[in-house]
Amino acid sequence: MRTFLGSALMGFVLASGLFAAGVAVAAGQTTATGAPKVLSGTVEIDSTQIAFLVSGKWGGGVLEFQGKDHAFKIGGLGIGGIGAQTVRAVGAVYNLSDLSKFAGTYVQARAGATLGTGKNVMSLSNQHGVILELKASTQGAALSVGVDGLIVTMK
Repeated sequence: MRTFLGSALMGFVLASGLFAAGVAVAAGQTTATGAPKVLSGTVEIDSTQIAFLVSGKWGGGVLEFQGKDHAFKIGGLGIGGIGAQTVRAVGAVYNLSDLSKFAGTYVQARAGATLGTGKNVMSLSNQHGVILELKASTQGAALSVGVDGLIVTMK
């Protein structure tokens, strides 16, 4: 139990720091430096999230980049919420100049509720300046308010 709580706290600290540094960049049409967002590809993600104050998320997806499909896995921890839901998200990838910059830790603030089915939009950014803008469909029963750190690794 102590290890799980330590991991959750570490995830919260990581997500909070990255949130403060990067999520504001994802909003709007420019980056923190004022440079325009450049469309680089598309992404589809399927994941499951379970939460009871601390949340865990896992799943995978496909990145379409430079005319090729690239499979990836996701996992992560967050703080806040209760319940369980599946998420199917599709959207655009911005500012990806090199495939190696897609993997990393993305951050998102979240607030919402799912009872049966729901929809929402998400904007996430990673430490390389890559931005994901997603439209998501959810199924399950969950109430979520908090911050997530989402780790993407290539398959």
